[in-house]
Order: sequence, then C-alpha cells, then structure tokens
Amino acid sequence: NPNMAGAAYNENTYMLDGANITDPVTGTFSVNFNFDAIQQIEVVLGGYMPEYGVSLGGIVNLVTNSGTNNLEFDTSLFYTNGDLRPRMDARYTADGYDLGPTGFDSTFSMLQVNGLISGPIVRDRAWFIISYSHERSVIARTGIPQTRDYDAQYVMAKLTVQPNSEHRFTAFLQMDPTVIDNM
Repeated sequence: NPNMAGAAYNENTYMLDGANITDPVTGTFSVNFNFDAIQQIEVVLGGYMPEYGVSLGGIVNLVTNSGTNNLEFDTSLFYTNGDLRPRMDARYTADGYDLGPTGFDSTFSMLQVNGLISGPIVRDRAWFIISYSHERSVIARTGIPQTRDYDAQYVMAKLTVQPNSEHRFTAFLQMDPTVIDNM
C-alpha cells in the first residue's frame, strides 16, 4: 500500500483486468492471489485517462494471464527462516514502554507454495488458467506462550472465450480464505 503522487496510502485506485478492486473500507488493495498469474502490472501517476476513474494518488492496474494454446504448469516454493534475518535492538518510548519485538526476542518463519496451470479448452477460441497459493507464517515472541499463526489460501480461476476476432468474454473467480490465530 504505497504512497503515490503525494497522496496517502489509502488514496490510490487498484484495478484488476479493468475492474476497480479498491477496498471501500481501507482504500487499499483488496485481492490476494498467486503472483505467477499476473501478466502485467501498470502504475499510472497523474494525467491518466477517464477509464481509471478518480484517484488522488496513483493507479495500479493488474492484468492477469488468460492462458494460451499450450498446456503450461508452474510451481514454486518459498521458505523464510527468520533466524537468518538481521537482528534489531529493542525500541522503547520515553517512559520505558516496549514498542515491539526485536530480532532477539522473537522468531519468524514463512512457507509459501504456489501452483498454476493454464491452457486451451478449444484451440484458438477458449482458454483457462487456475492458480493456487498457500501461505503460512508463524511469529512467536519469547515469554508469550501463544504464537501468531497466519494461514491463507489464494485461489484464482479465469476462463477466456473469444468466439471471433471482435469479441472476447472473460469469467473470473477469486477466493482467499484466511485464518489468523492469536493476532
């Protein structure tokens, strides 16, 4: 959620395949999915065309893949071990209140598994893409018996049909069930 064009982080517009997906409550990005499903990211600052609507900040326009005439698979795995990160000294307010955990009194780990499959349904006429991402992170602070556990599954499916050269139809489904324990 960046600050763009001199505006606050919640004054940007986020678009996905031409549809405004800005969260109306927070004014931030509202959709999560596997980054491997992104074909293009466009960032527009000032002087943008009317199809982008009204925004005090910038426009972030994501275009997702539509599939091709070739059957394609893509997988990736990311693991982060917080014990290998740089350590941060303690931070306190003027009256001695601890502002947050340091690298010395907390642990962090994250695992992300991604998968994507795309291809033709009818050659040169209809294509599909299905993307899945599972992300799990655990943060534990020394002296606190419960850990913060973030468990999310991001699912995206897109069907593109082009019956002739002048018309193209798209159906898009996105889900991101997430559970955060001990926040």
